[in-house]
Amino acid sequence: MKILQFGKAYPPANLGGVEVVIQLLTEGLNDNDIVCDALGVNDNAEYVEEKYKRGTIYRSKLITKKFSTLFSFQVINILKRIQNNYDILHIHSPDPMAAIALFLTRPKVPIILQWHSDILRQRFFLFFYKPLLIWLMRKSSVIIATSPNYIKGSKILKQFSDKCQVVPIGINIRQSDEELEDNRFLFLKDRNIIFSLGRLAYYKGFEYLIEAAALLPSDSIIVIAGEGEERDKLEKIIKDNKLENKVLLPGKITDSEKDFLFKSSKIFVLSSIFKTEAYAIVQVEALSYGLPIVSTKILGSGVDWVNLDNITGITVPIMNSVEIGNAINKILNDEDLHHKFSKNAVLRYKSELTRNHMIEKVVSIYKETLK
Repeated sequence: MKILQFGKAYPPANLGGVEVVIQLLTEGLNDNDIVCDALGVNDNAEYVEEKYKRGTIYRSKLITKKFSTLFSFQVINILKRIQNNYDILHIHSPDPMAAIALFLTRPKVPIILQWHSDILRQRFFLFFYKPLLIWLMRKSSVIIATSPNYIKGSKILKQFSDKCQVVPIGINIRQSDEELEDNRFLFLKDRNIIFSLGRLAYYKGFEYLIEAAALLPSDSIIVIAGEGEERDKLEKIIKDNKLENKVLLPGKITDSEKDFLFKSSKIFVLSSIFKTEAYAIVQVEALSYGLPIVSTKILGSGVDWVNLDNITGITVPIMNSVEIGNAINKILNDEDLHHKFSKNAVLRYKSELTRNHMIEKVVSIYKETLK
């Protein structure tokens, strides 16, 4: 069996949640003796073809980036040249460039479409893209959704519910036993760390998490790691509310620092406010470390399917600082509840949300499709 993963890009180019999943699948399939290549657009005007274990990563030349899409004429030519080398094309959506390439090259091999999220902000662009997307969904043998919630909550997925199968995103966590020699977070060791991690973007709702800091005891501190366009706005909220001693924005962190913060924190918080947050892989990371989670209930999103209310943590309404603060305090003040959530978090990760579970389900879909 030979598979091509085709999406917007392959890490480290344009690194985001979809790109992480493409890498997880490519590496996981190759580790399981299935030849898997990947095709995407580079983040510059250079063509790169690199070997990975048994597979190959194709990165086509970037022309421009518009409407959150990486445009490349070369990716069409590459797909036309290599598509018949594979048993299955595994496409990752949303990616208008991939849909254009498939429409123009008309592959004869089966297509598996993985649906990561609806297009929510680019409504004008969606008007023109939607007919192409519907064509791709009709042509696909199977449509993979990351949670049952998203199938129920997506108007467009509902139209193809008979083709949909759920494959939760699973990850491998390699926790480090090494102590950081130069650890900039050691000064927090006597505080209750409330950790959050992600791009500082409009849909993350970090402003509500920051405002919740005012409700927390003085020995607690919120650490929001990541960079993004909302940083100046969030720094102003911290300053205006005199929360400098209770909220920390350290920016980009290393893998070692992330490992330390996951291990040292009491609670992980996901405060996202829009369905753009379709799943949140970072929640799976938190579960693997046994961290109780406070997350939001986003209509039609899989966020509160990953973090189960009153089992692995607490789910709260969106855009509600008071509810976020109250949920954090409830877990901090109840050791038995914290222990229950922590134990259930690890069990949920190991039973359903590892990379091996994801690979097994995907391979099963491949085999059924080829029958």
